[in-house]
Amino acid sequence: MTGLMPIGVFGRAVRLSVRMLRNYDRLGLLVPALVDPDTGYRRYSVDQFPRAGLIRRLRELEVPLPEIVEILTADTPEQARATIERHQERVSARAARLGEIAGRLGDVLAEPGRVAGWLEVYERRRDAQPTARILVHTPLSGLAETLAPGFGRLFAGLAEQGIAPAGSAGTRYLSDDLDAAELEVELFVPVAHPPRPTATITAGELAGCLLAATVHKGGYDDVETAYRSLGRWIAEQDRVLAGPAEEHYLTPPAPGLPTAALRTEIAWPVRPPSGPSRPAHQETDDH
Repeated sequence: MTGLMPIGVFGRAVRLSVRMLRNYDRLGLLVPALVDPDTGYRRYSVDQFPRAGLIRRLRELEVPLPEIVEILTADTPEQARATIERHQERVSARAARLGEIAGRLGDVLAEPGRVAGWLEVYERRRDAQPTARILVHTPLSGLAETLAPGFGRLFAGLAEQGIAPAGSAGTRYLSDDLDAAELEVELFVPVAHPPRPTATITAGELAGCLLAATVHKGGYDDVETAYRSLGRWIAEQDRVLAGPAEEHYLTPPAPGLPTAALRTEIAWPVRPPSGPSRPAHQETDDH
């Protein structure tokens, strides 16, 4: 036991909590130099100070744990550097996004009650449509970063089965509470016939129904105008919500495509009221 220290002492020395050290042990990031077979007590060596310090610095820079594993287990410095550069690009993109948001705050504060012009809302009838789909779970703040890789997996799964899309890809928001810590979101692509379920994709269906819809033009920063337009129209037309909100990417993002060219149909399944009006808090299908 000479030269080894208990987990509490080691944690204080490297400024990592005991909980973090136990988690890093579980992940194989920082395994104790010795674990007592009788008591299970962990012992760490002074020689592990540099590795612990590197892990702490990477976490301070918000490098995700899976990428820290890649860095620490890389066969060459070039592989480790490539992982760090990917994270750097992600941080730079997020910083640019935050800068764009900050630039809009002045307008929001200057006119907090301003509502953009209402969009045209229409109704359309949809027949039942088979889909290929995957489910993702993400906080609302991470939705944008989740969609692109999610659709990448979905289209790759279709390609493996030789299935071509039969319509625009889209999302359905299956969680009622958008403020929840984690949303359940369905990513789907209409297809001519259901795909074979795999570890990547499963078969789904867009139910035949009446949709209230509008088309949002441009990027997604001001997509709330489309949602507000739908809400206003549904209230005026006395419709009842009948399913989760859908987004259909008529013109999705693509390399070289300007943001102004994007087109997204926002659609809500609806039905006419079936009886006397009830207070809004009693509407059991109100999402």
